Amino acid sequence: MRTSDGDHLRLNDRDDILNITGYADRWGVRAGEAIAFHVSTNRAEYQADLVELLGGMTDPRSTDLPVRPVPTACEGTHPGTVQLTDPGSYGELPLPADWLGEGSFTLQLRFQPTLPEAGHEQVLLSSGDTDQRHLVKLAVSAGGRLVLTLRAEGAEEAEGAGGTEAVLESPVELRTGCWFFVSASYDTTLGEARLQVAQETGWQRTAQLDTAEAPATLRFGGAGLTETYLAATPVRIDGARYLDQHFNGKVENPRCYARTLDPREVALARGRGAVRPEALVCDYDLGADFATSRLRDVSGNNRHGRLRQAPQRAVTSSRWDGRVTDFAVAPEQYAAVHFHEDDLEDAGWEVSLTWEVPADTPPGAYALRLRLYEDGERDGDEGGTGDGEVDYIPFFVRRPADATAPVLFLVPSFTYQAYANERLFESGLQEDFMIHAMELAPQDEFIVRHDEVGKSLYDTHSDGSGVAYSSRLRPVLNLRPHYHNWLSGHVRHLAADLFVLGWLRSLAERHEDGSYDFDVALDEDLHREGPQLLARYRTVVTGSHPEYWSRDMMDSLSGYLADGGRLMYLGGNGFYWVTSVFEDRPHLIEVRRGNSGTRCWDSPPGELTHSSTGDHGGLWRFNGYVPQQLVGVGMASQGWGRAAGYRRLPDSHDERAAFVFEGLETDEVIGDFGHVLGGAAGDEVDRFGFDLGTPAHALRLATSLQLDDRYQITQEELLMTAPGQGGTENELVRSDLTYFEIDGGGAVFSVGSICWAGSLAWNGYDNNVARVTGNVLARFVEDR
Repeated sequence: MRTSDGDHLRLNDRDDILNITGYADRWGVRAGEAIAFHVSTNRAEYQADLVELLGGMTDPRSTDLPVRPVPTACEGTHPGTVQLTDPGSYGELPLPADWLGEGSFTLQLRFQPTLPEAGHEQVLLSSGDTDQRHLVKLAVSAGGRLVLTLRAEGAEEAEGAGGTEAVLESPVELRTGCWFFVSASYDTTLGEARLQVAQETGWQRTAQLDTAEAPATLRFGGAGLTETYLAATPVRIDGARYLDQHFNGKVENPRCYARTLDPREVALARGRGAVRPEALVCDYDLGADFATSRLRDVSGNNRHGRLRQAPQRAVTSSRWDGRVTDFAVAPEQYAAVHFHEDDLEDAGWEVSLTWEVPADTPPGAYALRLRLYEDGERDGDEGGTGDGEVDYIPFFVRRPADATAPVLFLVPSFTYQAYANERLFESGLQEDFMIHAMELAPQDEFIVRHDEVGKSLYDTHSDGSGVAYSSRLRPVLNLRPHYHNWLSGHVRHLAADLFVLGWLRSLAERHEDGSYDFDVALDEDLHREGPQLLARYRTVVTGSHPEYWSRDMMDSLSGYLADGGRLMYLGGNGFYWVTSVFEDRPHLIEVRRGNSGTRCWDSPPGELTHSSTGDHGGLWRFNGYVPQQLVGVGMASQGWGRAAGYRRLPDSHDERAAFVFEGLETDEVIGDFGHVLGGAAGDEVDRFGFDLGTPAHALRLATSLQLDDRYQITQEELLMTAPGQGGTENELVRSDLTYFEIDGGGAVFSVGSICWAGSLAWNGYDNNVARVTGNVLARFVEDR
C-alpha cells in the first residue's frame, strides 16, 4: 500500500467500474452452519438477498441468470460503507517499548532487493512510537540507496548534530538480485550514527564495509517504541493503522542490540560468529517454522514475531550454495523471507451480513445478491442483472455431516482460487491462441485498476517474481456466476460448472426416488476430510477444470477408486499441478510452478519445494501421480480456436461400453455444438496414452475431430523444440473419451475437455453430449 496513491487503498471510489462487491468468509458451508459476508460499496445503501443458482448463463452478455430467491433475514436494505484493504506483506516484531535502553543500538540484517528502482521508499525495518515522533527506520530510498533515519523530537540541539532528526544515505548502489549485509547503529556517548553496507553475492562480495557516518545528538532514552515492523512502516488513515512503504525483496536474519557494536563485533556478526548476548534484544531465525507465519526469536528472549499478508517462505538465502533444493535438508540456506508490496492473505473487512443456513437447505450453489439502484429503480426479475448494478458473492451449501446421496459433485475450488483475479489478458500472448476478439468484462477492468484485490497464481508480483500463494479471503471478481471470461469468450470455471450442477439438479428433480440425489463438496473439504468423504458416495462427478490437487486429495481419490468408487471426470487439464494448503491457514494455497509444464512463470533456482508441506512442486506427472494412470487421460493441448465434436472409435462398439452410447447412431458426431467455443472438445484438452500409463484395459471410445493450429502440444510433451506442433499436424493434439473398470465395482469415465460442460447444457440439456453423460451416470449410480 502506498498512501500517496489513494486509489490503491480504496476498493470503491465514487462512480467506479464496479460500485459494490464483497466476499464470504468461506466458499462452502454445511446446512445448519453459518456463513458471513463482507461488503464494500461507495453508496449510502444497498439491497441484499440470497438466491440459489440453478444453472449457468447460456449467454453471459444477457441478464438471464437462472436463480431461485431464498427467503432469509439478510434480505432488505443495508447501510453501505467503503471498506479499506491493506495489501503488502510485513513482519510484526513484539519488541518491548524500551528496547533501546539508554538510546544506543545496532540493527543488522541481510537483504536482497528485487525492485530497488520502485520509485518510492521501501522500509526494511521500522521501530517507532504511535505518531513516529521517535523513530528508527532502515529503508531503501526512492533512488535505490540504503537510508537510515533517526528521529527523536525533544532532542538536544547541537551544532552540526542534525537537531531532532538524522538521515544517513549509503553511497552503495543497490542492485536487483544481489545480497547485501547492513549494520546500522547509533552511539549516544559519541553522538554518532553509522550505516555500514557490504555486498554479499558470490565473487562480487566486498571485503570491506562501506561506512557512512554523521554526528547526531538524539535522546531516545525513555522513548516508547511500541511499533516495530519488518519490511514496512505504519501510517494512520481516519484513525486506523495501516502498513505502508513495503519492501520488495528478501530479508535474512534481522537482529537488534541495545548497544553499539564495535568494529570487531560487526565483523564477527557479518561472518556469522557469536556476539556477546547480554545486549541482544532479538535474533530472528527465518530458517525455521517454514509452514507457519511465525518468526522465531532465538535470542533467548522469546520475542517471536508474526508475518502478515503471506510473504513467501522457503526461499533461498545468501547462504544457498546451489547444492540443495529442499529447505528441510539445509534450513540455514533458506533462512530468508521474500516480501512483496502486493501480497494479500486477508482483505480484513468487517462483517456486513451473516446467514444461519437452515438444516433443511438443499445442497447446491448459492449467492448473496447485492444490488444498487438509481433514483428509485427496482428490479422485478428473479434473475435479472439489469435495472441497476448487481454483484453476486457465490458459495456452496453441503448436506449435514450425517447425510449422504448417491452422487457427489466435487467443486474445483482450488482452481477457482488459483485463478482468483487473474489478469493474463495484460500479457499480450492471448491473441495467438484465440479465435475471437478479446473482450474484457467489467470485473477484469476493475481488477486492473485495483491491485489491492490481490493477484492469482498466474500473475507475477510487481518485482517480477511469480505469485506462489493465493487466498480466498478477499473479493474474487472473476468468481462470479455472471462473469464473461475474456479467454474463452464465454463462461469458464464457476460459471461453466453451473451447467453441470444445473444438469444434476434436473436429473434429481425428475427422479423423485432419490436415485440421482446429489451433494456438493469443495476441494478444500476433500483435502481436509480425506477418503472418508468420498466413501459416502457411489459416484463422484468433477467440474470442468479440476486442475489443482493436493497430495491428500490425490491419495483420497486413488484409494476411493481402488475401493470400488466411480468417477466421472467431466473436464480437461485435470490433476495437473501439485497444490498445497497451509495447515494453520486453510484459506491459503501454494503452487510452485517449477521449470516444466504449461506455465506463466518459472520457479527460481532452489525454490521448488513448497513451504507449506515440503512437497516437491511442479506437475503431478513428475511427482508420482500421472493423470493418465489415475483417470486414463492427461493434459495434451490448449487453445481457444473453435472447439470440435467427437467421432466414435472402434472401442466404442465394445460390449463393455455399449451403455455409454445408448440412443446414439453409430456414426453420430458427439458435441459438434456448444455454448463455449462452439464444441465439446476445446479450451484445454486431455489425451489417452498407454505410454503415460493409461490402464491397458482402458477403452478409447471417441476422439476429437481435428483442432486447428491455435491448439499447440503442451510443453511437457516436447523433449526438443520442433515445428509442426499444432492441431493440424500433431496427432497428439486431441481430446479422448475414455472408460475403464476397476476391480471391486469401480469405474472411470473421462471426457478430457473443459468445453464439455458448455455442450452438456446445449438446447436445455437435450443433446447427445447430455445423453452420453446421462447414460454413464445412470450406470454409475447403480449399486456396486
